[in-house]
Amino acid sequence: MNRMIIFLVIALATATAHASGLPFFPNTNVPDYTAKLVVHDTLDGKDNWRVVQHHNGWTHVEETQGDETYIWYGHFFQNIVLSTVKKDGEEIKRFSIRQVEPSYDYLGIKQVKETNDVETVGGEECRWRQIVRRPPPEGPIWMTCLTSDGIEVATKVLFSKGKLMSEARLTEIKRGPVPEAEVLPSRQLFDASTWLKPLRTYADRPPSAVDFEAKLVTRASDNPSNPSIDKTSEVRLLRHYPWWFRRRDGKDGSIRIEVWNELENQGIVYSSSKRERRIVGGRSSPEPKPPFSRFSSQTGMENLGEQGQFLGENCTWYNLTPNMAGSSHKQCITSDGIPLKDEQWYGRSAAESFDTVAFTRRPVDIDEMQPPREYLDPSAWGLALQ
Repeated sequence: MNRMIIFLVIALATATAHASGLPFFPNTNVPDYTAKLVVHDTLDGKDNWRVVQHHNGWTHVEETQGDETYIWYGHFFQNIVLSTVKKDGEEIKRFSIRQVEPSYDYLGIKQVKETNDVETVGGEECRWRQIVRRPPPEGPIWMTCLTSDGIEVATKVLFSKGKLMSEARLTEIKRGPVPEAEVLPSRQLFDASTWLKPLRTYADRPPSAVDFEAKLVTRASDNPSNPSIDKTSEVRLLRHYPWWFRRRDGKDGSIRIEVWNELENQGIVYSSSKRERRIVGGRSSPEPKPPFSRFSSQTGMENLGEQGQFLGENCTWYNLTPNMAGSSHKQCITSDGIPLKDEQWYGRSAAESFDTVAFTRRPVDIDEMQPPREYLDPSAWGLALQ
């Protein structure tokens, strides 16, 4: 990222990470505005349109690419971004929201370098700055052109040797009040029922899919040289065919809650750690069957021909990720579908291994399989949604 032009390092309030999809802001005093930019990608030679609305720190960006519209909502200085996509005007079928500690964000800004390059774009005079991010120096060069009041009216992404990769340039701008409702997402995105409502009527439960609740704990590492394996993580697992609920509480305080439908590409995930929080939701019916589900790593059920007995129950070992190079996920499962052992491997090293220490076959209500409401509450993400 060493574009050798005259520059000064400017001490702006930009230690925060740059949320992907949002414009760069030099400070918190950027006025309300609505802008339209044309985006050119040299890799495919196509031009797309981007519309940006900003109000009181919150920004709404929509970029049209063919029959798809990519949408971002976020707050640059709170390092939070929500992203989603619509196709042909259809309802939103997936979304994610992420908030990251600035010091950990791989998109984080290490430095902002001011240049002497001044240009007029879309009738607005702007000065170019280089944004130095955390990836290695051989990565892309990120440039932004800001007006005197801090509005980003042009961007450039250059290959490491300076050749243009993509650029965006202002065509229209209107300074003036932007309604708050225009820069905030729909509350519906944070409603678990949006992503967990059945897409169709399912066939009767097979004998191998009993309802149950189980508690699993991590096994002591089979590889003592790998101290990163958490020995005391716990998992609560519920099944209500065709739904699964899995909550993992890590020794380090991390939480991961997954609710998914084993017959559809449908579910919701909440995760939090010292570094970041994230929600991912989606629902799209397979036509006729998807090659994978974003909510489960399982790609099949290969019987390994090995038997086991744990907690007084017989089980059979299965590979849940057959034909997947470099990793494997194995479980020893009872005839009615309860995993008693769970092992995940990357190469020759165990990534994490769980033992089931208690389980109960019982009816599980779908209402039990919901992420806690406080994790999905928009106000917990700084969003005052109506």
